[in-house]
Amino acid sequence: MAYDWYLLEHALPLIYNAADMICLSLDKDRISWSGHPYAFDTAAFQQLVARLDPDKKIRVIEEDYHLPDLTPMQNEVRQRNRIAQHFGPGGWFVQLDCDEYFLDFDGFVAYLRSLTSRRTKRANVACAWIILYKQTPEGFLYVDPVDKTKTEFMQIATREPGYEYGRRNGNFNIITNFAILHQSWARSREEIRDKIYNWGHSTDFDKEKYFAAWEGFDATNFATAKDVHPLQSGLWPRLNFVKGKTIADLLKNFPTHTMPAYSTVDLFFRNSRLFSKLRSLLKK
Repeated sequence: MAYDWYLLEHALPLIYNAADMICLSLDKDRISWSGHPYAFDTAAFQQLVARLDPDKKIRVIEEDYHLPDLTPMQNEVRQRNRIAQHFGPGGWFVQLDCDEYFLDFDGFVAYLRSLTSRRTKRANVACAWIILYKQTPEGFLYVDPVDKTKTEFMQIATREPGYEYGRRNGNFNIITNFAILHQSWARSREEIRDKIYNWGHSTDFDKEKYFAAWEGFDATNFATAKDVHPLQSGLWPRLNFVKGKTIADLLKNFPTHTMPAYSTVDLFFRNSRLFSKLRSLLKK
């Protein structure tokens, strides 16, 4: 968590009851991975945590996560691994960012506990990652993958933390249909402009053209949006819309049942290490 800590008000209650322990990790100097200071209301943050933590299961860890001799990604990876180290070995480690809303965390925890230690050796458990693209006065635009093969997945849980690139590493990935809404692009105009111009990929696309397109989409014309990812063609094929003036409305109204999902048979073959090896050999 960092400058957008206030989103915890929506994210934390979704995971609070099913979590045994919760760690909120924050740079002690309120400086980003890239070395830029950000505004932070410490008193308001502390009040929010106190209100959301009736069972006293939250700990706040503040350390230096902006080492100047590391790249922003290296600082991110270092912070994620430090969080895991605070908990020590054993159990399931689930890492979420404060702008991610888990739609069925109770079900996810039950699923994790059903997995055998053999299946989870050097493995990550990944969830469908649904990008919230823009908030409008009427509701939210989100990226519709159209087909299950275009659904993005993020590695969320593991028994053996060892993050290498964000939350990713070279371990085997177990795919699930559990979904997380990521409030990545559904931010204010100023935040999105800052994001585009300060991104590590800011020189890889036409920033002004993309920002103008993002700004122009709304509840009346979202169906005209095609291939909206700023960098990777085909990754975000189209946008869809859900009504809701607040995050609470969004969580209530989001049509999870309409999202493309893998069948039980699909998941069996995708999550089989044997069939995964066979697929790799066939590709070669």
